[in-house]
Amino acid sequence: MLAALKSEYLKLVTIRSTYIISGLALAFIVFLSFFIEGFKGASGSAASMGAETAFAEMIMNVGGLASAFGALVVILLAAHEYRHNTIVYTLTAANNRTKVLLAKIAVTIGYSLAFLAIAIGVGIGSYALGMAVTPRLVELAPQTVELAMVGRLVFYMVGMSLMALLITFLVRHLVGAIAIIFMVPNTVEPLLGLLLKENAVYLPFSVFNQVLMPGQQMAVPGSLSAGTAIYISLLYLVVGWFIAWALFMRRDAN
Repeated sequence: MLAALKSEYLKLVTIRSTYIISGLALAFIVFLSFFIEGFKGASGSAASMGAETAFAEMIMNVGGLASAFGALVVILLAAHEYRHNTIVYTLTAANNRTKVLLAKIAVTIGYSLAFLAIAIGVGIGSYALGMAVTPRLVELAPQTVELAMVGRLVFYMVGMSLMALLITFLVRHLVGAIAIIFMVPNTVEPLLGLLLKENAVYLPFSVFNQVLMPGQQMAVPGSLSAGTAIYISLLYLVVGWFIAWALFMRRDAN
């Protein structure tokens, strides 16, 4: 198992796309945090006014960006093997395909947590610097950040990364996985919502979004609480990964 973990870790840190996409994400975060919210205050949000929820708002915004770019890194980590057919060597080197799958999941979780921590640190630091040098003469109020909100963000980041990896193993195609992870939540699920009405809150990506922004907390009728959204998200992941594992164990997994 340690050999499989080391192999997957080396794949992650030696792929150029890991650094390019992660770097682009951090650049966007610096631009949003330092210039838009801190220095210019152009959004008119609580963060731009230096309110007591400014850090909390920045953490949520940074987490949303980090999850989108992190999903791309995870997709490329797995899809490149199918694209270049190096999955054959991965499966040949391992004595058990389950170990390969578990190693990829473990590396995905590790990357997600590390990238989220870096992104939040960069975002908050850039925002504080922007507020310190802004000519707007806005004073940053004492900040309050709810631990529960941070916990939901961590779950969302890891959950979306595992969902991206799951989709990649199911479709085994780079473009297909990217299309699904971005088109389904933004196009397919909203259209299905017209048909399903109130039941649309149970669609996969809608459930994950409600982990991050609980609908009941925002007094949205028919929506889920954070706890219910987490339970349903876990159910989607468990069932989905069981299917992916069953397919991966077949002889045509490569």
